Amino acid sequence: MFRHLLSFLLLGALLSACKDVADEGHFSPTGPQVATVGASQSAADAEPFDVYTRNAYLGGDTGPLFTLDFANVPAVVAATNVFWNQVQLSAVEDRMAAIVDEIDRRRPHVVGLQEVLRFVVLDGTMTPIGGLDLLALIEAEIAARGLPYTTEIVQATTSAGLPLAIGATGITRLLSFTDRLVILRRDDVALESESSGIYAAAVPLGPVTLRRGWARVGVDHHGTTHHFVTTHLEVQALAPVQAAQRQQLLQQVLAGLEGVTILAGDLNSDAAAEPGDASWTDTYDVVRAAGFGDLWELAPYASRRDGFTCCHDPSLASPSELDERIDFVMVRADEGLIPDGEARGLYRVDVVGDEEADRTSGGLWPSDHAGLIGSVRVVPTGIGQ
Repeated sequence: MFRHLLSFLLLGALLSACKDVADEGHFSPTGPQVATVGASQSAADAEPFDVYTRNAYLGGDTGPLFTLDFANVPAVVAATNVFWNQVQLSAVEDRMAAIVDEIDRRRPHVVGLQEVLRFVVLDGTMTPIGGLDLLALIEAEIAARGLPYTTEIVQATTSAGLPLAIGATGITRLLSFTDRLVILRRDDVALESESSGIYAAAVPLGPVTLRRGWARVGVDHHGTTHHFVTTHLEVQALAPVQAAQRQQLLQQVLAGLEGVTILAGDLNSDAAAEPGDASWTDTYDVVRAAGFGDLWELAPYASRRDGFTCCHDPSLASPSELDERIDFVMVRADEGLIPDGEARGLYRVDVVGDEEADRTSGGLWPSDHAGLIGSVRVVPTGIGQ
């Protein structure tokens, strides 16, 4: 009885997406508007376009949850409680404040966030009795500081419910959660277009389906359209699913965008690894082959360091264990927008959240990932030559 009741409640507790995902793969890019720049202006004079990407981290280790037999209800209840306790001990409010610290210091034009979870605890009547919302905490911190940012896109991906307690009549407490991608736009940046969606390739795990998605805004920056796309692809252990998501990203989401396109997010493909390593997939190489430059390779000084962004221990308390480069800021521009031979002077990228000084007051890392702040300067070919 419990198994059937669990399946019913898990499916019934799916939270509705924050945007209609029926537009999956749809976009309406605005044509290029190349800036008019005086012949004496050099690449260094061009106004940089700054972006920030960060996997915010849900706060606990989901690995044990998604390897369970969901028919074993007591085991599911026990694992769900362990996970929820980890989330609550991860100092979510302090961690989100630390992420806002990074935004506040650099004031990027657009921000892309992954794993911005919303948790809701429900009683046996499906009435909310508690929870945590990472985005609400970020928005509250932004508002308290008076920072000039608007939440532009919230794209829900995986959404499910798992039991926290069972009584004689069935489930008495349920943890409902929704993963989300978020884009924030600085208020002085003019919005031209936006879209978001969920990838067709997903991972069914009985009553739970793991889904991933993407979000895109097109903005005007000094007369040139800049498309900013953030995504979170499936993990390396599920490489065929990741490959299918990557193909949809390249063929439907990124195809046909004119002007400057910036891809920023967690691709789960380690640029520092070799084929056969657990952290490696071919996604990084395929995206580069599609015309995207990796800012870590293009920036003059960044490539002298390792650029690792993943991953701290799930407890967030251990010394830094970053040894993978799976988070990226990548750029592709129309022919004629990047001066030949000057590209390295047009880019900057920095890892943030990887130094001991970046820990919260309670000694935790803001996330299990470090973040990236990237800058792109775009001028037409021939300027300053």
